[in-house]
Amino acid sequence: MPNTIREETEISVNLSPDHLLVVTDNSGTRKMSLVDRQYTIGRESDNTVYLNSDFVSRYHAILRRVHHRDRLDTYRIIDGSASGKPSKNGIVLNAIEKVSSHDLQDGDIVTFAPEVHILYLAPKLM
Repeated sequence: MPNTIREETEISVNLSPDHLLVVTDNSGTRKMSLVDRQYTIGRESDNTVYLNSDFVSRYHAILRRVHHRDRLDTYRIIDGSASGKPSKNGIVLNAIEKVSSHDLQDGDIVTFAPEVHILYLAPKLM
């Protein structure tokens, strides 16, 4: 019986103490640590998470840290701009349902447009 080794890629496993986003858009795939309280997501270059796609709204969503007393902080994704204007195409969670707001769980994939999504990786407790 052959010895099967399952390899985990740097992109699919979070071994850091930070929350991570793996961003995929027309520019490729990149990873970023989440340390700030809030991020804006969209195709305008002044967003903290820039998405390179004409199908993404200029200010598509907000990512906001949620503090919990009894467990690690989490992040919530909210559709639309900081002024409350919803994005044109919305956000889809895990390729199943369109959501206006969602508390992200480890492994959640949020889709903004064809071929444009983020993978959320929560820190692992050691």
